[in-house]
Amino acid sequence: MSQSASPAEEGGHLHPHTFRDALAALAGGVAIVACQSADGPRGLLVSSLTGLSVEPPRLLFCVRKEAVTHDVLLRAATCSIAILGADDRLEAERFSRPDRSAQRFQDARWDLAADEPPLYRGGLVLLTGTIERTIDAETHSVFFVRAHHAARRAGEPLVYFDRRYREFTMDR
Repeated sequence: MSQSASPAEEGGHLHPHTFRDALAALAGGVAIVACQSADGPRGLLVSSLTGLSVEPPRLLFCVRKEAVTHDVLLRAATCSIAILGADDRLEAERFSRPDRSAQRFQDARWDLAADEPPLYRGGLVLLTGTIERTIDAETHSVFFVRAHHAARRAGEPLVYFDRRYREFTMDR
């Protein structure tokens, strides 16, 4: 694919809006990362979830430092990760929008034991694990998690593409 550079790219500088538009073409699943804090459960939606290794079972995700949950996750020892399905779109919206943060964890599908990370009984996959390490990446932090538990259920994934949630139907 050969395309000429736009004015925003000349001189080796890629404009943030151009880069954001480019990344919007990368379809990906979405997940809720949740943990406990002294003030109760906290969580946010991530689209940067990536499997890192099978042996040992590790994954990673990135969180913007400006996110309210960022500093809580830095202090947390454990977290849960719920990979969302097509029927979890409202939950995804609740966890992605700051103006709806007061509504998070109100759905009856959340198990909220005080000494455990919040567990979502929806979604396609529920993982729990230990936050082993974080790496500073300027505007974001990269969190490395060693998974201790994984449970999967059948269903269609919720996908985020071109700044919208999409349902992805798999051929059978």
